[in-house]
Amino acid sequence: MGRKAVFAFVTAVAISFIGGTALAQVGFRATPVLQGTRTVIGQEIQFPLFRNQITALLVEIAPGGETGRHQHPVPTLSYVLEGAVTVEIEGHPQVVATSGQSFLEPVNTWHNGRNRGTAPLKLFVVFSGEEGKPNLVRP
Repeated sequence: MGRKAVFAFVTAVAISFIGGTALAQVGFRATPVLQGTRTVIGQEIQFPLFRNQITALLVEIAPGGETGRHQHPVPTLSYVLEGAVTVEIEGHPQVVATSGQSFLEPVNTWHNGRNRGTAPLKLFVVFSGEEGKPNLVRP
């Protein structure tokens, strides 16, 4: 294939990507959950500089249960799979997130997540931390 043909092929592929038609996947859908640069209390997200590590947890809290007072020294995403969570944040208004909602948790700020509902609460939590360092700190 000559240079002109390769250039034409690459250009056609790029145009079809821009148009959203290239390599369409059958039965595939990607729904944005969250994109943000700040936590729920307005803190700018800053990632660790060395030995980055992603940790994902499935957290379940029974009706009337809570996480207990804690803070995260790293950026943390929470996505509510089932139920509703009420997050009480020291010095800030509480945040309530229900099934299908997500939020970026406060960094280095004491908070407590509660299940004030009558059904179990399920959260998917992702920490953007550093290898060998805790993602959660308790008093």
